[in-house]
Amino acid sequence: MTRIFIAYLTLLSAVASIVMASETLLAEKMISREHFSSLLRTAFEDEVTFSHLTNKNNRNRQLSQEESDRVWLDILNYGMRWTQSKHHRALRPDPDKTGSEPKHPYVLCSRATNKSGLERLQLLAQSLGISVERSQTVSNTDEESCFIVSVTSSTIQTAHETDISFTPLVDIMKIASGGVSFILEDAQWQPTAASTSAGGDGPLRTTHVASLMVDLIPGEGVNAVNSSTAATQILNDVIAMIQSSINNINMISSSNLRSTSNQQLSNIVHMRDAFSLTSSLHNNKLLLSFTDSVNVWSEALFSGFEANHHCKNMFDLLQVRERGEIEGFELLLNAQQTVEDEGTAWNKNCVISLIIGLSVNQSVQSVDVGRPLEISSFDEETSSTTRELAVQGITNPQWISQSGVVNERPFFDNHLDGSGQTVGIADAGLDTDNCYFYDSSNSEDFYGRYSWDMSQRKVVHYDSDFADRRETNRGHGTAVAAAAVGRRSFDGLVESSGYADGTAPGSKLAFLDMGVESAAIQDPGVVRLFESLSQADNGAKIVVGSWGRSYYGVYSSFCKDYDAILRDTFTDVLFVTSSGNTGSTGTITVQNPADCKNSVAVGSGLNYGNDIRSNELGIDYLADYSSKGPTADGRIKPDIIAPGHFLLTANANVDMVGECDGGIPDSRYGARGDGVRYVSGTSFAAPTVAGSAALIRQYFIEGWCTTDRCCGSKGCGSSISPSNSLMKALLLNGAVPMTGKVQKVPNGAVLEESFAVYDGKQGFGRINLLNSVPLYGSNEVQLIAVNDKTITYGNEHDYIIDIDTSNGCSSDLKVTLVWMDPPGATGCLNCLVNDLDVVVEEIGGSSKIYYPNGLSRRDNTNTVERTVINTSNGERFRVSVKATNLVSEQRYSLAIAGCLADDIDTSRNQQTNSPSKRPTDAPTSKRPTNKQTTKLTSCMSPDECNKARKQKGIKRMFVGENFPSYGCFIKGNTAFFGLGFTSKDQIENTDLPGYRQRLMCQLEASGTNTTIDYLSVEPSSAPSLQPSISPTIHPTLNQTSGLTMQPTQKLTPWPTNDASVLPTPSTTAKTATDEARWWPKIDKRKIECVLSTDYKADVAGANVVFGTEDDCVEYLVELLKKHG
Repeated sequence: MTRIFIAYLTLLSAVASIVMASETLLAEKMISREHFSSLLRTAFEDEVTFSHLTNKNNRNRQLSQEESDRVWLDILNYGMRWTQSKHHRALRPDPDKTGSEPKHPYVLCSRATNKSGLERLQLLAQSLGISVERSQTVSNTDEESCFIVSVTSSTIQTAHETDISFTPLVDIMKIASGGVSFILEDAQWQPTAASTSAGGDGPLRTTHVASLMVDLIPGEGVNAVNSSTAATQILNDVIAMIQSSINNINMISSSNLRSTSNQQLSNIVHMRDAFSLTSSLHNNKLLLSFTDSVNVWSEALFSGFEANHHCKNMFDLLQVRERGEIEGFELLLNAQQTVEDEGTAWNKNCVISLIIGLSVNQSVQSVDVGRPLEISSFDEETSSTTRELAVQGITNPQWISQSGVVNERPFFDNHLDGSGQTVGIADAGLDTDNCYFYDSSNSEDFYGRYSWDMSQRKVVHYDSDFADRRETNRGHGTAVAAAAVGRRSFDGLVESSGYADGTAPGSKLAFLDMGVESAAIQDPGVVRLFESLSQADNGAKIVVGSWGRSYYGVYSSFCKDYDAILRDTFTDVLFVTSSGNTGSTGTITVQNPADCKNSVAVGSGLNYGNDIRSNELGIDYLADYSSKGPTADGRIKPDIIAPGHFLLTANANVDMVGECDGGIPDSRYGARGDGVRYVSGTSFAAPTVAGSAALIRQYFIEGWCTTDRCCGSKGCGSSISPSNSLMKALLLNGAVPMTGKVQKVPNGAVLEESFAVYDGKQGFGRINLLNSVPLYGSNEVQLIAVNDKTITYGNEHDYIIDIDTSNGCSSDLKVTLVWMDPPGATGCLNCLVNDLDVVVEEIGGSSKIYYPNGLSRRDNTNTVERTVINTSNGERFRVSVKATNLVSEQRYSLAIAGCLADDIDTSRNQQTNSPSKRPTDAPTSKRPTNKQTTKLTSCMSPDECNKARKQKGIKRMFVGENFPSYGCFIKGNTAFFGLGFTSKDQIENTDLPGYRQRLMCQLEASGTNTTIDYLSVEPSSAPSLQPSISPTIHPTLNQTSGLTMQPTQKLTPWPTNDASVLPTPSTTAKTATDEARWWPKIDKRKIECVLSTDYKADVAGANVVFGTEDDCVEYLVELLKKHG
């Protein structure tokens, strides 16, 4: 027996040693306080780092390092004990008596070397037996990838990988930073009438509908379609904990929430014990001090859920709103509730109690407090003195955004004014009978959530179902909308240039009314906003939000919603938003959603000439109120600057119909009333950029680009629907540095502080569309535009470009990469999920490598990367887009602009499943030529024709100074085609083969054995050639070639809107020197002009495009029809 007893003691000792070793191993794997604080900013930081918020009597006392570490360790200990459910009662009833071990949320980090985020996640998933999809990325860097996952405690204890660290995601770590502090400190938490700050003293404060944003652990709740079901389940759990705490099953009487039986209540832990900072289950004296009567959390429970009213009125009127792509829901707290009602959402203790109840739920990832929306505008005094400054038809923001050169509006000159586009505005109401929106039809067909009427002159959709369909005098929504798309019409039919036209006067307007009484706005939610404005076939592809919330650059749950829906659902919608008007109040002041990754945040620059006041220094200066970045995780914000200060726009006058420019001293319009006014703020800079984006989108839709290159003339390419990432890339690629400073306005001093591109003040610079896309005759820039291309980890996409300044081009090489990143975790401090990189390397010469955003290394923070290089003729560069570290597949867009030669070589793009290595072979000077085949294999596009032309050394020429002509020729067994010419001189002055090849072609058609190297589109007006195509003079050739022409037939000229290029239309026959012609070639052995009833030509003016096979004919005819 003694031996048995000794053996038993030995076994117990061994078991104890194993347990201690296991606990030691777990302790070694625990994430430290400093580590966690570098990943997420949560209420824990509010408690132990920034200020001791728990102690209401001394909330500004900062804990020492030792105290913070002690609290951290005790909370971790509490969290680990809590996740071991066998020691504690459950958080929710278990009516099915399954007894299965519950899952709990953890933050897990992997430092596996030489692995991507996806590979690390896959290793974790395999080790822990979880799905990759059931995770939220917290941080993804070269050194480490961290995720929030839901696993059991026993699973964590069996994880022995040496490169894994973890921490239980305890309740206080789920509560977003600053939320509870905001509730405690906000004097306007209770509803008050909104105040309109008319003197420029501050932002317009709205009547606040309080809300809580709840993120669920991916895969552990229900999907977004059933968000109300998830909310009901979780709120039922909260109710059960309250009932358990007060031992009262009758708490709920008039709600869709359930009550819980007494038997079930006995198995549910009290909420006070469940929450780490109120629980009595602690040994640490410091943490125990948090549970006394001065504890804000403890007092909230005492005066909230544990009070006699139990916050019942709040529960009865809670409303749930879906959040689109995010697994989670939004709780609208104070809908239909009044201050006088006991236990409503206006009781701060009830709301904090609800935050506690949500945070202890195992399915909840985070709880964020919705802040009130603020409209970022200032009213300017519209005295007669300022009114006289306006000039009819000269709207300064138009030329500032288009060219930066006074009164030069090259996009308007090229008929790019936003026509065919719809811009969406979500704001506080719209005065639809102001002359900048007025339509004589007085139709009501466009009012309603799903109602559209594209026949309207300006307003084609007005979603009035969310709010009250009313605008106030001097309303914000009217002013914002006009800054983007306003166009004057006195009678609602005939338009004319006004004093306050927008930057896209040709665009239509879709409007979502967010306004309620007292000039306030309320948030309709991200799903309602985008579905209302952008879901229809003709919906808005550019949406403006000139409002925001103050989260001081911290990534919020609202950002998750915007980033997710722009990445995954509305991928062709560009969301433009104001950065905010709090720039003079602190360092990081950029508002939400401007601080989101996938939005375009716009700051406010000063205006020019007629629209500035004394001592204001112009367009290179930033208004001091313009909110500043960077974000809390270091991303560049704002993105771009546009004029928003002292801007003339439409004025809402609700008691008048047709109010217009009557405020301007002019006898013609003096009786029409005050229809315009001056305003200031980033609210008006944002629609300036949005209208400019509409011009860019029109450019792509109307075929100014091919699939990879913009050719700079309408119809020279094909219609392309640009993605939101491409639109953003083009805007930021064209932005120019602001050379001034920050100026205090109005009439204030210049602030002596740093001011440069890529900083938190001007971002990528001031908007300048002429640097964004080519306009032949207006700029020198050439553009390669890569639209929404997919890349996976390990791939590298290379673009080899040559610099050609022989035509006088002097533009810098500018390269901008943009991608729509997956949403980060609420409160993330490394919010980038998928890390792409663009690197520009000089080939030959110095072999210098250029990094983006002014850095001397790659950028692992931003979703926008831009490189600007001063180049010289003949230089060659490799632009590489690298999938450096991904968690998922990623799409990107790329803009490369500058003095680019016509070739682009993408043949070196690597497509692998592992990290790519750069090939060691030296780049070739020319794109590889196609091998000869026995059959014609392709009918190449104009862009491909252009590339092949460059390979043969044939120079580009221009027709009418701004219209390109490339010529057509045969290479091997491929037929190339392009545009023609309007005169013999234009051919003779180029290296393009001309009449000699035409004669050779005719000889070939006659049955000779002459070899055809090149064939060109050219006029047949030369006397020596005219007989060659005349059936009356050369019947033999006509019989051989099959050429059949009728003298009265005519061909529509080539596509261009430039009146200086097009000949005057006529019903009589003209020669080719008068009109340019396109014609297809049919067969290798005969020339045949393909005619239709709509496209005809006369004998003397026929132009023939020569090819080699019939399979090109159909494409050529379709091209002819398209451009006729």
